[in-house]
Amino acid sequence: MRSSTVLAGLATVLAPLASAHTVLTTVFVNDKNQGDGTGIRMPLDGSTSTYPIINMNSNDMICGRDGLKKVSYTIPATAGSKMSFEFREYADGSKPGFIDDSHQGPVSVYAKSVSDFDQNPGGSGWFKIWHDGYDEATKKWAVQKIIETNGILSISLPEGMPTGAYLLRTEVIAMQNVTTISEGNWVVEPQFYVNCAQVYLQGSSSGQLSIPSDKEASIPGHVHPSDKGLHFNMYQMEGSLPYVIPGPKPFCPTTSGAANAKAALTIPTEFPGAVPDNCILKNANWCGFEVPSYTNEDGCWAATDNCWAQSNKCFADAPPSGQKGCHVWEKEKCQVLQDSCFAKQFTGPPNKGKVWGDVTVQTSVAVPGVMKGADLADDDAVPEAVDNNTNNNVVQPVDNSNVNIPAATTFITSSSVPSKSVTTIPAAATETRSVGCGRGDKKQKRRMHINRHKRADF
Repeated sequence: MRSSTVLAGLATVLAPLASAHTVLTTVFVNDKNQGDGTGIRMPLDGSTSTYPIINMNSNDMICGRDGLKKVSYTIPATAGSKMSFEFREYADGSKPGFIDDSHQGPVSVYAKSVSDFDQNPGGSGWFKIWHDGYDEATKKWAVQKIIETNGILSISLPEGMPTGAYLLRTEVIAMQNVTTISEGNWVVEPQFYVNCAQVYLQGSSSGQLSIPSDKEASIPGHVHPSDKGLHFNMYQMEGSLPYVIPGPKPFCPTTSGAANAKAALTIPTEFPGAVPDNCILKNANWCGFEVPSYTNEDGCWAATDNCWAQSNKCFADAPPSGQKGCHVWEKEKCQVLQDSCFAKQFTGPPNKGKVWGDVTVQTSVAVPGVMKGADLADDDAVPEAVDNNTNNNVVQPVDNSNVNIPAATTFITSSSVPSKSVTTIPAAATETRSVGCGRGDKKQKRRMHINRHKRADF
């Protein structure tokens, strides 16, 4: 008789509570879903993932909490691609919503060319490629427009961006806590929701991008409490319009013959951070790989142990966007494999060659068209970017809609906001205190990971 111990990662099922906040969870390239969490630097703690940054000097302003560390996979695109960013109030999508409708304000998208994703992205070199603030014609904030597109913002990448690695940084600013009090003193406490996506871009040119000095930003430091757009009382706008969006105006690099060059570009397939070809199931920035084949009992249990070890890694690495793929791997790969060993079927694995792909990809998601931003020339606001190339670095999904995934929860941070411009940027400052939000915040529950131990005696 022999015993074998199998470890299986199991996430708890804790009901989420409303957060009223938001986080970037998913990127689409030319309407193709890259998978929840894939290529996105998300906060590691699900209970803090959707809460804002208040301290404008904090290094968390660069790419959000935990945003200085790269993730395993990178999103491929081309210059001129349509890029769509999905934001969620519940990070794992367990309930619909982008952000509470009281949290109105501007939205911006920045980019930075990096030598590699190990590089510290702080400091100079950032430039804004899109922004929108308050639209006087429609009387809508940028946040409201994205609420109306179910939390998805679509923009076109500039066609003149050279080939290389980039961080795309989304910045949602909620202005509900910026008000006036007696004697004209401002209460300035805008909330910043910041995340970065790792993108490898195939451009029509190579080399360094030259950014005009008035369009280049250094982060942190690109915004200050004294900025007109940050001490704007959205409840008393009369006489204060037009609204001035914080940060520089967008820079959209172009290249000669951009239209022809764009048409010739294809989504790259070989680049640092590409999803491996032998990935049979993907969850965010984790991949499951086929277990070794076997023809005897020892081989069967060794393959089972291999599968459960991968499962544990999946649950441990899963970002707040969810663990759906981990549950599928646990149920349809490891459990099936273990059951075959219990049944003394020692030739396998039983489902060898099956590819699940990314089970978080939902074909029913309606991706909106490109949203026209402010301060863009007519030829910068490129209409629908269509790329018929089918190789988008995403393994094709199967339907696993019956898998129930527990939801992530939320976090809030705060600091005292100075009453005048900040001129000194600290080397590191991570916010840890709590601040009230526009609407009362509810208590949050923290998800846990539990290891389940099984013992089989023969």
